[in-house]
Amino acid sequence: MIRYYNTTQKADLRRKNSITDNIKFCGIDIKACMVIFAVAIILLLSIISVVMAPNPYLI
Repeated sequence: MIRYYNTTQKADLRRKNSITDNIKFCGIDIKACMVIFAVAIILLLSIISVVMAPNPYLI
């Protein structure tokens, strides 16, 4: 789904901005990114565990 964000906001360059201010300014949802990252890590670890399991039919 494509969402269009309000891009008429101007960055205030007079003060130090934290990384969370920049993320909010760009419209990135950090919680959704963390969920996607967690699912990708779980998938990767499950694939690695299946590949590294010993073969019971190997003598």
